[in-house]
Amino acid sequence: MKTAFKGGIAIATLAALTSTAWAGGFAIREQSTIGQGMSFAGVAAGGGGLSSLFWNPAISSEYNEFGFISENNAALIAPYSKSNLGSGNIGELALVPAGYFSYGLTDQITIATSMNAPLGLTTDGNDGWAGNPLGDKSKVKTYNFNPTVSYKFNDMLSVGIGAQIEFMQVELSNRTLGGAQYLGAKGDDLGLGFTAGVLFEPTDTTDIGIGFRSSIAHNLKGKGFLFATQNGISAKFKSPETLTIGIRQEVTDQLNLTAGLEWANWSRFKTLQIEGLPVPAETFNWKDSWYYSLGAEYAYNDALTLRTGVAFEKSPVPDATRSVRVPDNDRYWLSVGASYKFSENMTANLAYSHVFIEDGDILVPATTFKQHLDIVSIGLTRDW
Repeated sequence: MKTAFKGGIAIATLAALTSTAWAGGFAIREQSTIGQGMSFAGVAAGGGGLSSLFWNPAISSEYNEFGFISENNAALIAPYSKSNLGSGNIGELALVPAGYFSYGLTDQITIATSMNAPLGLTTDGNDGWAGNPLGDKSKVKTYNFNPTVSYKFNDMLSVGIGAQIEFMQVELSNRTLGGAQYLGAKGDDLGLGFTAGVLFEPTDTTDIGIGFRSSIAHNLKGKGFLFATQNGISAKFKSPETLTIGIRQEVTDQLNLTAGLEWANWSRFKTLQIEGLPVPAETFNWKDSWYYSLGAEYAYNDALTLRTGVAFEKSPVPDATRSVRVPDNDRYWLSVGASYKFSENMTANLAYSHVFIEDGDILVPATTFKQHLDIVSIGLTRDW
């Protein structure tokens, strides 16, 4: 029986709004409206505006002279993933917010915070479809608070470090073909990690950024049941560390080209064991995932900036262990975006992406999922 962690998440601005989402593996990439407009190319080098903080904490040094500045984003994700055996669309419409704030303490030191949902997925099929005994509705919610500090050594080099404080909630269930729920598990945990990054500007027109987000270990504890057996449960899960490299090159006064590479250590996700219930460990044997992106940004005039980008995302999910909870496969991104500065201290951002996902073939039950994603994101950047 399947007992994977997949779920939905979101987080918020200061009000800590929550929601759920659907993403590659179960990572949430939609953390930046500006970055999304270029398929996240160059985000580690500042190609995502202040929201590049999610990938590289050194980015806040670029906003030191502005004093207090904020950027808030919200991505509406419309997933489609449907089996030819009558699952219906197992994805759910989701709204994923993210908030960023920075303040220059001195000419060299900038403090910042970001509030995000780095992991998450929700899947839920129709009643009575053949995959329910292997994995009914699953949810994961993560709330990640990331205070950071950056130090600008000179015009060429800045570094940044930060702490991750992450709360994770997990809930999953399995049902019989007749619709009776026979397995349920729910747990949560608070985990800690860190972020680090470097921003190197060898010339006035070239930015190179490298950012790292550490793995966070969660020992999820809660309650569960299997038929008539009820008990306290626990399960260990470690999120993948990620390394992101970005380049942002000014070609002319109006045109910037961007490129990005990201690695995520999903190969650490090999098995999942729920302690406290008489169920076997499940084998995943996921692989490392890779994300390659190219983008362009064009300043049409002083107020309007246009963006576009493409990307290829190598899924961590191998064919042999792809499940009805996560029928993920390789993805191809096409994105467009724009920013409009409608006052001296306020800029509105907009982005749209269509993500083509290769069919997800499942061995048990023998089925194929047709799937894609549409994502619309809006944001507001303000200099206070």
